[in-house]
Amino acid sequence: MNADQMNADQVLESLGRFGTFQVLFFLCVSFIYMRGAWPVMGILFLGGDPGHHCQVPVNESISDIIPVDSSGNYEKCQIKSLLTNQTTPCSNGWTYGDEFDSTILTEWDLVCDDNFMVDLSSTIYMVGNTFGALCLTPLSDKFGRKWVILSFLWIQGAIGIATAFSSNYIMFTVLRFFIGLLNMPIALTTYVIVTEMFPASSRSFPSVGINCSWGIGLVFLAVLGYFIRDWRTLQLVISVPNFLTVIYAWFLPESIPWLIANRKFKQAKSVAKFAAKMNRKNIPSELLVVPDQEMNEAPGAGQSQEGLLNVKVTKKYTVLDLFKTSKLRRYTLIMFYLWTADSVCYFGILFATPQLHGNQFLNIGISGIVEIPALIICMFIINRIGRRRPLIFFLLLSGIMNIITIFIPTKTDSGVDLVWLQITAAMIGKFGITGAYSLSYLYSSEIFPTVVRNHAVGLSSFFENIGGISAPFIVYATSGTLTYIPLVLFGVVMVIGGTLACFLPETHKKPLPETIEEIEYGTKKSAPVTENTHL
Repeated sequence: MNADQMNADQVLESLGRFGTFQVLFFLCVSFIYMRGAWPVMGILFLGGDPGHHCQVPVNESISDIIPVDSSGNYEKCQIKSLLTNQTTPCSNGWTYGDEFDSTILTEWDLVCDDNFMVDLSSTIYMVGNTFGALCLTPLSDKFGRKWVILSFLWIQGAIGIATAFSSNYIMFTVLRFFIGLLNMPIALTTYVIVTEMFPASSRSFPSVGINCSWGIGLVFLAVLGYFIRDWRTLQLVISVPNFLTVIYAWFLPESIPWLIANRKFKQAKSVAKFAAKMNRKNIPSELLVVPDQEMNEAPGAGQSQEGLLNVKVTKKYTVLDLFKTSKLRRYTLIMFYLWTADSVCYFGILFATPQLHGNQFLNIGISGIVEIPALIICMFIINRIGRRRPLIFFLLLSGIMNIITIFIPTKTDSGVDLVWLQITAAMIGKFGITGAYSLSYLYSSEIFPTVVRNHAVGLSSFFENIGGISAPFIVYATSGTLTYIPLVLFGVVMVIGGTLACFLPETHKKPLPETIEEIEYGTKKSAPVTENTHL
């Protein structure tokens, strides 16, 4: 093969698929991805509601002062006058349960007329995610994956520590906005560097497997929430680990494809040689040819260069090109819907989980655990039966299992407890949405042509965050007596998504499309890509 045909993927192939270098690299970035679950879902415990009712005056009986609702529980926001027997809103504060020592809800009395404020804080956090994805993620293209990830982690850690010392709700929510602003760029850039550091023939395993660390992060969060019942302490504990990545500054490598694309050939050569030494591999010398200084200037139209560099000048495309042709327009609209649906259902199910009967810490832990087998199954079946059928299956599984939760009573007529069955159905739904979410990420990287792929994935991320913004308020709007309505709503959204996925093409073992014409007319004449199916 001629030198001018060499590219970054060939350098990665020469390093082997799953050597010591790749395994250690994957574990390092998995830690970053894992702790990303903590700022997103930490609000479940930071703003947890231990139960509350109006404070009972001294020398008064709770049964006389606090009215009982239709379910036999004490009213949360009403107190009864013994003189007039009329109920009025709480005027002397609230009494809280003992499930938490302190949360933002109990500290700042975010109940009754202010009971929407915890969910508002979650929504504002998701707004921060959206702005971060749109405005900060592109910085990794300019300054590199490694230093954007690390600098954002350290800044986020400092803001997280400051959040633990918030003196009021507004300060807490504003700081959480900035935590979210940084968290999405960290996650997206981490996902990108994982996919970039593995050759195309073995990329699906790490690109799906990295999501397992998110589920592990949820399990750790449930454990931390169980043992740390004070919100300020918990906020500190989930923020400080960001600074453990200081050691990454010395040994975490920069993305080889990014270095090559940005003409940093000597650094790319250094990283490649270090990786080859760890993996005990020999890289063909022609792959590591560093261009002369004068060849580092921008090439003109039609100019090609040897060794690590292979540049091709192409037409400039915009987001509007996603909608100019029929097939690509259909794929784009379906993928936008799937990203929105995946996000609103994934986060909606998580936010609704504590409202299910049973121990909320255990429920969150189980919801994290069920993600791991879903992703492991994904990693293996997508290399055997493709992408489309598993995506449809996971979407429909999630939809159907969430819908049937409303038909499962808490108890049978004979008094048999069925809470376990409700939670099981919800967790199977979570299993399905996890698989669907991960496959949507992979599908988007394969279905769109190279010339508009970055535009498509970036805009998909915008719709993903719209779903995340909506989720807390959907749960809030149907809280209380309508606990299971959100799960049914999410179920319907997933069933629609499964139906739409039937209109997507299969992308398994097919070369990535490079131009819009290949999508529309199938003009590419290339051999299918053979993907390694063995770990």
